[in-house]
Amino acid sequence: MSKKLFLIFSLFLISILSFSQATITRTATAYVNINSYMSLDISTNGFLDFRFNNNQELLDGITLPNKFNVSINSNKNWLLNVSTLTSKFLAIGSQASTQMPPDILSIKKNNSSTFVPLSQNSNTVGIGYKGDNTSAGNQFKLDIKATPGYTFNGGTYAIVLIFTLSPQ
Repeated sequence: MSKKLFLIFSLFLISILSFSQATITRTATAYVNINSYMSLDISTNGFLDFRFNNNQELLDGITLPNKFNVSINSNKNWLLNVSTLTSKFLAIGSQASTQMPPDILSIKKNNSSTFVPLSQNSNTVGIGYKGDNTSAGNQFKLDIKATPGYTFNGGTYAIVLIFTLSPQ
């Protein structure tokens, strides 16, 4: 009888141990919602002040190199555009011409050879890829150039520049 009891007890233990090692699997769903993000930081290195003192400067223009520092953070490929608020410069003073267009100004990335003339319509001055400001191409400088020629009277002029960052 003790052998029989031992055998029944052994079978009972084996069945309990085999049930205790059963694997149960359940699933859970995780959702991640990432919004598009873009940030633009532009600062200037001093005043944007062009002073024309001679004939050659009026004809060839004056370039202010590295005048803008640009820093972009984005999780989308991007375009940087520039435009002017108005279609003409604001003439300050009685002798200044009232019809000076914004295209006497042009702008470019400092590593580019081509200046983009300014207008009230947006013009692209930079194209880049997603990443933070330490990513290649997301931090750079802009040069600005003024070439008024002889068409406009001497005087002081002002115009507002608008920089716009948008997705490609």
